[in-house]
Amino acid sequence: MSDALARALAGATVVTPNRRLARHLADAHDRAQLAAGLRAWPAAQVLPWTAWIAAMESEAVGAGALPALVRLPSHASVQLWRASIEADGTPLLDDAALAASAAEAWEHVHAFGTGAESWRAWAGGDDEPAAFARWAERYRGALAAHAATDASSAADRVARAAAAMPSWRGRHVAFAGFIDMTPQARRVAEALVRAGANVDEVPTVGAPLAPARRAEFASTDDELVAALGWARREVERRPEATVGIVVPDLAQRLAGVRARASDVLGVPPEGPGGVRSWNVSLGEPLDATPIVGTAIDVLALAWSTLPAGRAAALLRSAFLPGAGARESRARVERVWLERGLHRVRIVDAISALERSDDALAERFASVRTVASRTRRANRHGWVDAWREALRASGWPGERPLASPEHQAAGAFDGLLVAFAALDATAAARAEIAGDEALALLAELAAATPYQPESPPAPIQILGLIEAIGLPFDALWVAGMSDAAWPRSPRPHPLLPVRWQRERGVPRSDAAGELAWAREVVAWFRRAAPVVITSHAANGDDGPATHSALFADAEAIVVDVPATAARRMFDARPARERLADPVAPAPAPGERHRKGSSLIEAQSACPFQAVAATRWRADAWPTAAIGLTPMERGILVHAALAAFWRETRDHATLVALAGNAGRYADARERAARTAMAAIDDARWRRVPAAVRALEAGRLARLLGAWLDAVELPRSPFAVVHVEHEERLVLGALELELRLDRLDELADGGTAIVDYKTGKVSSPARWIADRPEATQLALYTLARRAAHPLTGVRAVVLGQVRPGDCKAVGFYADEAARWGAPPVRNPRAGIVDWPAHEARWSALMHGLADGFARGDAAVAPRDAAACRTCARQALCRVGEASAPEVEEEGE
Repeated sequence: MSDALARALAGATVVTPNRRLARHLADAHDRAQLAAGLRAWPAAQVLPWTAWIAAMESEAVGAGALPALVRLPSHASVQLWRASIEADGTPLLDDAALAASAAEAWEHVHAFGTGAESWRAWAGGDDEPAAFARWAERYRGALAAHAATDASSAADRVARAAAAMPSWRGRHVAFAGFIDMTPQARRVAEALVRAGANVDEVPTVGAPLAPARRAEFASTDDELVAALGWARREVERRPEATVGIVVPDLAQRLAGVRARASDVLGVPPEGPGGVRSWNVSLGEPLDATPIVGTAIDVLALAWSTLPAGRAAALLRSAFLPGAGARESRARVERVWLERGLHRVRIVDAISALERSDDALAERFASVRTVASRTRRANRHGWVDAWREALRASGWPGERPLASPEHQAAGAFDGLLVAFAALDATAAARAEIAGDEALALLAELAAATPYQPESPPAPIQILGLIEAIGLPFDALWVAGMSDAAWPRSPRPHPLLPVRWQRERGVPRSDAAGELAWAREVVAWFRRAAPVVITSHAANGDDGPATHSALFADAEAIVVDVPATAARRMFDARPARERLADPVAPAPAPGERHRKGSSLIEAQSACPFQAVAATRWRADAWPTAAIGLTPMERGILVHAALAAFWRETRDHATLVALAGNAGRYADARERAARTAMAAIDDARWRRVPAAVRALEAGRLARLLGAWLDAVELPRSPFAVVHVEHEERLVLGALELELRLDRLDELADGGTAIVDYKTGKVSSPARWIADRPEATQLALYTLARRAAHPLTGVRAVVLGQVRPGDCKAVGFYADEAARWGAPPVRNPRAGIVDWPAHEARWSALMHGLADGFARGDAAVAPRDAAACRTCARQALCRVGEASAPEVEEEGE
């Protein structure tokens, strides 16, 4: 039995440096009472330092030994610091972080200072301590103005009150688990002794120094996995044992540590009665819990906007009513992305829900009504409005909550109470807007750690500070490299370095860190009969060795157990290979397709054609900040169509070009007309600057195309713009849309198709796996519909800023238009009829392949895969990939 536990059993008040040690001693006290055969006993008086000081202060106030002041919670104190800093009027990158740093400096001033206002001596300069002194003066004045106090000065208030508290005479107080008490804590202890209390310091572990062992691992991940595997074996060998794993940088690695622990030790149960084999001492931010994240997002959607991804996740949340409709709600995200919706308002969510979940749409409509009634309010007013909105939304859902969820909801309710308490200061009582209130709530939720209460677990994973003072049956301390232990100095940036070193502020100098590290090592070696320390040979700063503080430790080798991923990989079945390149033949209803994309996809990759046209397996859309490339292409096509509907022929174009003003007006009219090709709702979601510049950009691009390509041509007349044609190819019937059809002056027609991207070489259009197949389809369709009017030129126009050109084929020299002659003897093409015959054979072959169900994964080239985005389905390249023998996690 430790001295600390003996004091608790004797009825003394035991004060610990942290909550975890206090809970451990209280649990040990209760177990000892049960072992003694008692059925009822007084509760153990074991409190962490902050809770004990708060209780003593409250007792002194109640006895009249201290004036009654408003006690600001930590988040309210930080907000007051923020206001004190903002009074400088200097723009800051992160005022919230600076306020938290100032609050920490204030705590150091009280904990390590003499109890006087020493910070005033730093005023008047232009360095960080002078700035802190200026802010501290404002902060202190604000506390006085509001008749308030904070946690940093509470201990000094208790020390001053001790002489006037006769009830403290004879009281027994034991400080347990403190490596080195701060000057402020010693002032409290000395004041209690002068008041007649019995005060002493007692250890929480009493075992002699255990021999330490040390192990080295290739990486921090191997080190952690080995520690977890060791802990599991220790508990399997001794089920009653308590095993500790100390991870000094636990806060930075929390998510990874949890994941590895779940992998090696098993996922902790969440249901009632579940026995946890492990726990982690640090909690996650309150806003990271799904139930609280849902609540905050409901409020943000009601009074502000949410990113489309978060809004879609909100609609899928299990903490809203109608969980059965979550799948149908999930479809709205794709619609939002396709419309370029980056941020979602509640009206957008209601509109989407009306098509998938009427009940939730009605609830969100009620939330919107609540939000419309409150635009500005003080903190209490906002909390009332938020509670009403959450009730209207149906949060936290219909199913019974698991214990951790119920606790998280309770913690969020406590956070709302704390938010309302910010009205305790006059400045905070002012009304604020919804976005400011929500930002403050989100900031508080992110800064509030949350960990559900659970029974003690045999394996405890702790940070360095949380582990000090706890006894274990076996202990593993990770991260003990020469670079990390002792810790390097890191003085507080707002306090004078000399002042910190003179008073022993943590992290202020190397000598102090070495002394502290030695004390911690001694604590750990007394904490358990089995102590293993470890380090990673390859750290963040390069190769590392073991800390010199463990030079006498015996070097051992500890196995790194296989992770779940490794075990699954090792147990994988032999790869099966099945050649199945033929899909079921399309049903008659699948053979009528609009557009030429089917044939283009069949040429690019038969599997792509099946996936795109029969499975409707399209790439997940992304919302562009401005216009998407597809939308820009639509605008260019619309501008060219509008221009030629008005201009009609080459002669008119030439006449327009001769009058700069009329020519510019015509291009600008076409550009303005084209803007209507994108609906107003989409334009409202495009940045105003983009919309303002787009018509001008279109007009300039239109002029560049006309000047470079159209004006130098031989005479022509535009017969059709965006003209529809129909083509039957074997079992397929295709509906096509030609960008433009020109009638040439000496007979025949020219097919013109526009492209805003880079165009490929015409030689690739007649290859065995042709590109730009729409040109062949348009040509065959015109031949079938108008056999007496021959096509004499097929041109693909590249309409790009600074690079406008036309490439294609022509039947004879008279029809030439920036295109090569139609000759390719290797393909049997010597004239235009042979060219059309080649295209006909290629297109019929592709159509027949689709009709037969050809679905082979056979990309034409790498470019076909780059523009496909269906690799998760076809897994191209995997069939020929070698077996992987190494784990890749």
